[in-house]
This record gives sequence, C-alpha cells and structure tokens, in this order.
Amino acid sequence: MVNELLVENLTVLYDGLTALENVSFTLDSPFFTVVMGPNGAGKTTLLKTILGLVKPASGNIRVYGLNVFKENKKIKHLAGYIPQVININLHIPMTVKEVVGMGALSKTFPPRILDKKTEEEVERTLRLVELENYSEKEFKTLSGGERQRVLIARALIKKPRLLLLDEPFSMLDFDIKCDIANLLVKLHREMNVDVLLVAHEISPCISFEPEVILLNKKVYAVGRAADVLRLDILRKAYPGVTELPQGFIIGEDHA
Repeated sequence: MVNELLVENLTVLYDGLTALENVSFTLDSPFFTVVMGPNGAGKTTLLKTILGLVKPASGNIRVYGLNVFKENKKIKHLAGYIPQVININLHIPMTVKEVVGMGALSKTFPPRILDKKTEEEVERTLRLVELENYSEKEFKTLSGGERQRVLIARALIKKPRLLLLDEPFSMLDFDIKCDIANLLVKLHREMNVDVLLVAHEISPCISFEPEVILLNKKVYAVGRAADVLRLDILRKAYPGVTELPQGFIIGEDHA
C-alpha cells in the first residue's frame, strides 16, 4: 500500500463560490500535520472532501493509494473523523460508553447492540485516551476536554490508520489544548496513527514541530512551522496580520 496522502489540483465550489482552489500537497506517512488558516479558509471543507463527503469540482485525492471518490468504503475503514465538539448534539442523553461504542457499531449491520465484546473494546479504548471509569458518565456532563477525548476514542475504536480532526482545540483553555495535543502526539507515536488536524492556532502543538499547511482557499506554504510561520508568508494567508516590535498578531479577518 502506498504510504502517502495525496491531494492534487483540488477545487471545491459551493453555490458557485470557491471554497478551495487548486489545492495540492503530499503527506508521506508517518505524518503529524496541522492545517492552519483563518475563518472561511476551507479547512473543514478539505477534511470532508478527503473523507469523500464533499464532491469537488475538479481534482484528485488518494489516501494510501486509494481513490477517495471510487473507493470510499475502504477509506472509511482506514480513517477516523473527529468533528468539532460544538457540532455534537448534547440534547440526546448518551453515556460515554454509548458514544464510543457508536464508532465500533458503525461497521456492523443492524440491529446495532453493545455486546460484551464491544463493551470490553470500549473500555480498552477509553484507557488509551486516559478516561478510565468514565463509561457510565453522561457525555453532556463532561468538560470540554473530556468530551474531546471521548470523540477521539470513538474514532480510535475502529483502529484507523489516519485520524482527521476538525478544530480539536476549539473552546478549550490553553492547558487543556496542550493536554489534547500531547495525547494526539502520543497516539501518533505509539500507535503509528497518521494525524491531520485543522486549527486556528498551532501553539499547543508547536513543541512537537509538526508539519504545517497554511491554507486560505489556496495553499500558501507546506513545511515545518519554523519555515512556514514567517511574516512574509502569513501576510498572504492572513490579511489581518499586524506587525509589532515584539512580534506580530494574526487577525481573523480575511478576504
């Protein structure tokens, strides 16, 4: 199997408006990569297109040699997707065990019932994300960081080769963001899981020297943070950059 994620000349349109324009990059496994860009940059669209959930106007995506648009079922077995916590419906009463179990049961035929074997797998996966003894807790009662760990466990229970995360640091305190980053790096290193996450900021991951894709509808740079996060490059992707004597501030306004 080919050891790479290939995105080639990808263009995505929504109602005639460009969400992604001629996006190309290659990530060689093993990779821990952060897609960084302002609001409206197309970061979430990129993840959903890699998963085959969005049909592009043009372009090609291959995940470990598999064509995303022709071999989507195989891709779904290889990839685990973690959505933003804010997109999870908290009005449905579910325990942690039930949420994580959904990841395993998604591969089975109805009726989808948590049997003893699946419950044991849930417990094993919760230990991986450091949530022992959380099975019977209600998901909606958890803290933001705990919910994020549960969603990671839901993806991990499928034993994916690739984790795709949409804003895993959103609405978390900085220390919790760093805890989540530490967990993802640990999974990456110990379980040989490739990680592609999108984020507004890279600071929780910066000590791990991740690969960075700077995106604002187009790809402006791909490389190590020290090479990509330069003022001359950031100005292209973030029109709101303000230079100060002590450094610079990245604004969220975008063209």
